[in-house]
Amino acid sequence: MVQIGYTVPKEKMFVDHRYVSGTTKSLTRHFEEVRDRILARVDFGADDYVLDVGGNDGTFLSTFLPKGVKVLNVDSGRLQAQLSEKAGVACLNDFFNEETALKVLEERGPARVIHGSGVFFHLEELHSAFAGIKKLLAEDGVVVAEFIYLPGMVRSCAFDQIYHEHLVYYTVQSFNGLLRRHGLEITDAELVPIHGGSCIAYITHAGARAKTDALEAIIADEVAGGFDTIDAYRAFARRTEALRDTVRALIGDAHAKGLRIQALGAPVKGSTIMNYCGFDETQFECAVEINDLKCGTWFPGTRIPVLHQNAVEAPDLYFMLSWNFKDEILAKLADFRAKGGKVLIPVPEPHIV
Repeated sequence: MVQIGYTVPKEKMFVDHRYVSGTTKSLTRHFEEVRDRILARVDFGADDYVLDVGGNDGTFLSTFLPKGVKVLNVDSGRLQAQLSEKAGVACLNDFFNEETALKVLEERGPARVIHGSGVFFHLEELHSAFAGIKKLLAEDGVVVAEFIYLPGMVRSCAFDQIYHEHLVYYTVQSFNGLLRRHGLEITDAELVPIHGGSCIAYITHAGARAKTDALEAIIADEVAGGFDTIDAYRAFARRTEALRDTVRALIGDAHAKGLRIQALGAPVKGSTIMNYCGFDETQFECAVEINDLKCGTWFPGTRIPVLHQNAVEAPDLYFMLSWNFKDEILAKLADFRAKGGKVLIPVPEPHIV
């Protein structure tokens, strides 16, 4: 298991925070695709429902409403719970653990599908959560777990995915090891491009379904790539240092030429890049965002302010921190680039477009 060594209390991270799922169209389209995958696998009865663990503002569950499928969100964020309710998605404003699961079970009965996108590696109460999932999941139910895929992260040198909210980093093998301790197992899995490379695991009660060839192929690739050995991660560290040095050189050269530079986007993972590279307000005028909730904040460890993109004159060079949505962002920057503006994309290979 790959994990970070210090855990910030969940109450500090996930009660009052500013991330909302609905900001990015690419993510909404991805959620619609995941919904369709679920609908192709599960026949929902009148009383069946989908529970989303850490469902944020309800973006994922809202895609089920036109299909007539019942839904329930469980999210600890105060603002996110309010936005979910406003979107017509009922939300239990609490942390998901065994106690919460038993409460839902008593009130709603077993869940036919339990979904979690980017949440099962955030959980401080990891074992309590999966003990709860075991009890809450219907006998023929499916858990759909989306997570940043560790081998993909390593191969893309996406070191910026490592930060305080991401407590653990799964291979299919390591995730399965956790699940088996709670009477669950992965029976199918697929790799998808969202967030720079993610895995969607389909989980059932142990022994409920046969394992697919697709799952076995992913596990074989992990073994062949050495992702169950320390050497793969030592090599990752060396490649991360080289990437950092290249990014420093590109930003340093642009700054030396007198170019105006702004960070594009203020994702949490952007703080990893900015601090690891040693950047501060001497190189960057500001960071710009389209998420109003992030505007008026600062990059941790620096005095770089986060301002709304529409309120700031465009620079000569954008440093794209939300590179995992680069196609969507570059499309929006077509006019900027047509007028000579440049964009530095740091991952997986630093380059300017």
